[in-house]
Amino acid sequence: MMQSHFISWAEAQQCVLNHTPQLPEEVVPVELAGGRILSRSLDSPVDMPPFDNSAMDGYALAWTDPLPPSWQLIGEIPAGTWPTQEVGPGQVMRIFTGAPMPPGADTVIQQEWVTADGKSIAMTSGTLKKGANIRGKATQIRSGEQALEAGTLLTPGAIGFLANLGIAAVPVRRRPVVDVMVTGSELVKPGQDLPPGHIYESNSHTLIAALHAEGVTPRAVSHVRDHVDAFREGFRQAAEGADLILITGGISVGDHDIVRQVFEEGGVDTHFYKVRQRPGKPLFFGQIGSTLVFALPGNPASVTSCFYQYVYPALRQMQGFQSLFLEKVRLPLKAGFKKKKGLTFFLKALATEEGVLPLSGQLSYIMRSFAPANAVIMLEEDREEVPEGEIVEVHLLGHGRS
Repeated sequence: MMQSHFISWAEAQQCVLNHTPQLPEEVVPVELAGGRILSRSLDSPVDMPPFDNSAMDGYALAWTDPLPPSWQLIGEIPAGTWPTQEVGPGQVMRIFTGAPMPPGADTVIQQEWVTADGKSIAMTSGTLKKGANIRGKATQIRSGEQALEAGTLLTPGAIGFLANLGIAAVPVRRRPVVDVMVTGSELVKPGQDLPPGHIYESNSHTLIAALHAEGVTPRAVSHVRDHVDAFREGFRQAAEGADLILITGGISVGDHDIVRQVFEEGGVDTHFYKVRQRPGKPLFFGQIGSTLVFALPGNPASVTSCFYQYVYPALRQMQGFQSLFLEKVRLPLKAGFKKKKGLTFFLKALATEEGVLPLSGQLSYIMRSFAPANAVIMLEEDREEVPEGEIVEVHLLGHGRS
C-alpha cells in the first residue's frame, strides 16, 4: 500500500536529491553544448595565441631608442600568412590584425599614427612604447594548462573559448529523458471546442515550457483518460527508457484517481507521498527501476509550484549542475499575509529590489497570478500571520546559473 505519512518541504527536497543520480557522460559537438555542464576538466591542446601577432592594423618594426624619423617599408604581412623576411633597424613591414610578427620585429605602430608614401613611413603622432600592440604567444593560455574545470556551465563565452582552442567536442552529462503524462477525462486540448463539463488542459504546456527552459525536450507527452487500463499501459511505456516521468492528476483520494491504484499494484517504490505544503500537498515521489516518478496534483498552480520545488532540482542534479535550487533572496514583505499553521506555503509573487508582493489569486487552480509572477515566497510551517515589512525567503523564478 502507498504510505501517506506527511513529510516536510525540506525533507521532501532532500529525499528527491538522495534518490536522484547524475546521468552518464556523453560527448557532443562543442557548438551543441551550450547550457550543458562540463563533466570533465579540459586542458588546452595548444598555446593561445599560438604565435606573437599584431593586435591591430599597422607596421611591424624593431623598437629602438631613440626612434628614427622614418622607416623603410620592405613588405606586407596579411593575416593567414607566415613571414620569413627579417625586419632590420630602420625597416618596417605592413601588418594586419592577427597576422604573425616577422623575425626581428617586436613592436607594432598603429596606422593612424603615421604617414606613408608606399616606400617609407613617418610617425606623426602618439608615443610608441616597446612591445606595443602585440598579442604575445600563449598570453591567453599555455598548452596543457587547464582551460575549464568540471562542473562549468557552458555559456556562449565558454563555447567560444573552447572552439578558440581547437576543441571540437566536449564531455557533458547526458540530458534526461522525460515523459509527461496528463490524466483527466474532463480535459480538452487548447484550440478545440469546450464541451459542457470540460476544461482546457494546461498542465502539459506548463511542464513542456518549464522543461524547455532547462534544455530538456520531453520524449513523449500523453493525455490519458481516467481509465485504469489506459493509464497502466501508458505508464508501462513511459517506464521503458525514461529517466523521469511527470504525471499530473489522479494522485489524490477520489474514486477516479487512477494513478494511486496503478502504483499500489506494485512495481513503484514510494519514497514519499504527501507533503506538508500548500499548494501541492498530495505530491508523490517514487521510483520504478532506475526511473524516477513524480505524480503531481492536478491543479495547475500546484503543478507549477511542485515543479520548481522538486522536479527542477532533480533535473539539475541529473545534469551535474552545482546550484540545484531556485536562487534564494530575503526581502521585506510588501503586504501582510495570514496562513494555516503547520503547512509550508508557496505564494506567487512579484519581487523587486525594494521588496516582494504576494499576488492576488493564491488558490491552487488559479494560474492567472503565475503569469506575471517572477518569484515565489516561502512561508515556514510554524508561521501563521506574517506582517507587512517582515523579511521573508523568496525563490526567484530565474535560470542560467551553473
